[in-house]
Amino acid sequence: AAALGAAAGATPFMAWALLPEDSVYGRAMTARVATAVAEYNHRVWQRGDKRPNRIILVRHAQTHGYSHTCDCKVAGLPVCNLKPEMDRPLTEEGKLQALRAGIALKHIISDETCTFFVSPYKSCKQTFSYISGAFSDLESHQYVEDPRLRNQDRGDWYLRHAPEKEEEYLRESERLGKFFYRWPNGESAADVYDRMSSFMETMYRKWQHVDRPDNFVIITHSVCIQAWITRWFHLDTDTFNRLEKFKNGQIAVMEKQKDGSYRLVTPLPCKPPVPEVVKFLASNPVASDKR
Repeated sequence: AAALGAAAGATPFMAWALLPEDSVYGRAMTARVATAVAEYNHRVWQRGDKRPNRIILVRHAQTHGYSHTCDCKVAGLPVCNLKPEMDRPLTEEGKLQALRAGIALKHIISDETCTFFVSPYKSCKQTFSYISGAFSDLESHQYVEDPRLRNQDRGDWYLRHAPEKEEEYLRESERLGKFFYRWPNGESAADVYDRMSSFMETMYRKWQHVDRPDNFVIITHSVCIQAWITRWFHLDTDTFNRLEKFKNGQIAVMEKQKDGSYRLVTPLPCKPPVPEVVKFLASNPVASDKR
């Protein structure tokens, strides 16, 4: 009886396979199958089966171009400061930081597959180069450079033409809140937040690929990591303003839970007193964006 039932249920699909595709019945069955496949994929998506095991955020290692990384000065400014920010290389300490970050990532990822998304800044591309040394099977991983992961544009003109104004702008940023403060001729952190939202849309689409990797590693800048976490976990702007810079080479790990949500398993640097929501993020699963 079971065999007869199975045969009866399979009969329409056998007929569909044998009939011409342009027949009325063939078109109807094609639409039916497509609907069934779409419904199945949606259920899998809701369960989180297609989401990566981890999303890992890495701040680039230390770079030249700042008073604490360069002793050689011209007109009172570090020599490397004369280079555009996107072209500044890693310091020797930065190279060590990137190597240590690579060892930490390899320990976390182990033999799982991975896609690296990297800011086009030289600091981030060099950080990736040193991180990749920890992966002997690098050919099995993917490298993607995305300009949306670039650093916040702070209007670098003032560093060369009016360096004394930097402290003034920093004070104004603290007064207004760094999320909404727009640097002269530059961006606000809100603009970076929008870029991270756009990048997430791209990432969601990549999750649908059959060859989706087990891990997504994003090598970018501190403000981008702060904006990402604020966007993903739906933090408010006041909490964003309390977040402190990630250290060079610091890693933030988001691990997938059984229900498909993500838990931030590394602490967030934050000005005391630490908001309760930040304490919660580092100790409990948090419902992720529902996509």
